[in-house]
Amino acid sequence: MKSKIDNTLTKLNESSEKVVNLIRNNPHITASELAVSIGISSRAVEKIIESLKDIGLIERKGSRKTGYWIIKSSE
Repeated sequence: MKSKIDNTLTKLNESSEKVVNLIRNNPHITASELAVSIGISSRAVEKIIESLKDIGLIERKGSRKTGYWIIKSSE
């Protein structure tokens, strides 16, 4: 049985999937680092992050400097 997260991931576009995977591998990654890794603009990454937050897939904990990303579980 697929989890809610798996179902959500199948509906994401390629760039969004890459953002989620990079965050999963490095929760401390910055938007600038995501942009460089994926090869898109920082502004595009910010829009993707906002959409992922809006659907409840990711969450930011802590400050801008020392914070980290959480990929929410389907529990």
